[in-house]
Amino acid sequence: MELWLIRHTTPEVEQGICYGQLDLEVNGNFDQESKEIKTFLSNTSFDKIYSSPLKRCHKLAQRLFDDEEIIIDERLKEINFGEWEGLMWKDIKREALDNWGNDFIHQKPPQGESFGELIDRVNQFIEATENTPGKRIAIVTHSGIIRAFLLKYLDIPPLKIFNLDLSYGAVVRVNIHSDKYQQVKFIKG
Repeated sequence: MELWLIRHTTPEVEQGICYGQLDLEVNGNFDQESKEIKTFLSNTSFDKIYSSPLKRCHKLAQRLFDDEEIIIDERLKEINFGEWEGLMWKDIKREALDNWGNDFIHQKPPQGESFGELIDRVNQFIEATENTPGKRIAIVTHSGIIRAFLLKYLDIPPLKIFNLDLSYGAVVRVNIHSDKYQQVKFIKG
């Protein structure tokens, strides 16, 4: 099985804003960025296509796979920053940020979710889809979700997963050969 993890293009948001599940529009570079991604997928057909329901992902999925069925899955949403969504990072109380940052796997922003809960969502998605028919699956989603997939398949410690640079429009392929052997290839950084 192959999983093609595709990160959304650049969103329309001011620098320094905290956003996860904030439903942002794509920015003015969307046409160019989506064309670049499409070139990396041009010789590949997919048996199933999944997308986060958030606009920045769903619009990209529609652009990339305009005549294909796109399955929207809530589990593919970015982390929920709760009350911090839409705030400037600099305006969030330092103590609250430090508390969360020191244990983001278990701690969560007020009314939000922890990274551990996001990992659980991804693992539920994997369990639900790993035995479905289809050898090549495209997933249009977010940085946090892609990192959760890579945690599983590369066995990276959660505290190290943010050392990976996943730019907007990144494409990562995971070849799943068996339960014990997977390969990850960064197609587009």
